[in-house]
Amino acid sequence: MKKFFYILLLAIFACSPDNEDAILEQQPTSSDTPESMNLESEPALNRDPANLIYTETFENPDLNNNPQAGDFYLEHAENHSFNIEENIVKEGSQAGRFEIKKSDSKIWGGHRTEMSQAQSTARAEGWYGFSQYFPDSYKSGSTGEVIGQWHDQADEGEHVDRSPSNTLLTGDGRIKWMARWDADKIMDSGYSDGLEYIDLGPIPKNEWIDWVVHIKYSHTNTGILEVWMNGEKVIDRQNMPNSYNDDAYPYFKFGVYKWNWGSASSQKVIYYDEVRIGTENSSYDEVKPRGSEEVVLPESKINMMVNSYTVSCVGEMEGTCLLVQEGNMIGTENWENFYFSNSIEGFTYEPGFVYGLEVKKTEAENTPLGGSSIKYELVEIVSKEAQ
Repeated sequence: MKKFFYILLLAIFACSPDNEDAILEQQPTSSDTPESMNLESEPALNRDPANLIYTETFENPDLNNNPQAGDFYLEHAENHSFNIEENIVKEGSQAGRFEIKKSDSKIWGGHRTEMSQAQSTARAEGWYGFSQYFPDSYKSGSTGEVIGQWHDQADEGEHVDRSPSNTLLTGDGRIKWMARWDADKIMDSGYSDGLEYIDLGPIPKNEWIDWVVHIKYSHTNTGILEVWMNGEKVIDRQNMPNSYNDDAYPYFKFGVYKWNWGSASSQKVIYYDEVRIGTENSSYDEVKPRGSEEVVLPESKINMMVNSYTVSCVGEMEGTCLLVQEGNMIGTENWENFYFSNSIEGFTYEPGFVYGLEVKKTEAENTPLGGSSIKYELVEIVSKEAQ
């Protein structure tokens, strides 16, 4: 259950993080401003649950029907935006699957599915642990996307169109960290005193990535930013600025958010498991991901309806589309475009009939540029009715 209610949660607009554009957010300020503390940054040997603010392992069965049933607030637009995953799992029997499509409804100017820490629980210093999994179908081009952020809370009267001070990004097939800082009490819109990119290498595919992040927030030379990737320390910024001069502290958001689509893909899927947030008294050992189960590509059987006529498709691909329904959409008046060139293996479509199908749906490997990241195979034609 959530420990706190949101008074207001308006998510971010995003853009290229180069001070010409900005990631925008309007937030109420928080009065929760505990004093910063010094603490030992090396891994500890003990684990104290009292030091953990949040723990989300996606094992709560209520998440299947209510994605808001966990500790984090989910911001999403479509039914496919968030689902429980039982095949790709780091620990336990479930993980979280986050998906955005270019055709999704926009939320505050971008496409996003993100879980967010309550702003009132943000602290001057914290420990964060989580696992991410990118399927082979995940393609990241020059426009990039946000896959984790520590988003700041603007002071009263301050411009709110600011990029997060710390952001985990994907772009051009690589993972990057972006750090920003500014000492002005009232910042100029979209600009900051400092900006640093740290390249963390190519995006690993079909394997879990374990992250531990320790941040002591400061706009002066007292800040600490430490990041471990799969147990290796990849960022060590000691006694350096790493955030903005705000009364309230940044809060953590995870999922995937894209502000501008290029030609690399029209869909993003990413999995998360073992998300933990610790206080300033926590440690590496308390928040680090624990599980190490072998993962496999997800496969499931679903029901699908196919309409009696096709439509022309215009977008990253041009051609003819089937009109289909899946899941909760079946039986409604809403139909989704389904590219005929990436159709259902084993199914021969005949215009003039409405089909009820059972199909096998699998995350595809080695997806061609512009191709579907999902493979559909016919299991059975359940019904075929003339229209």
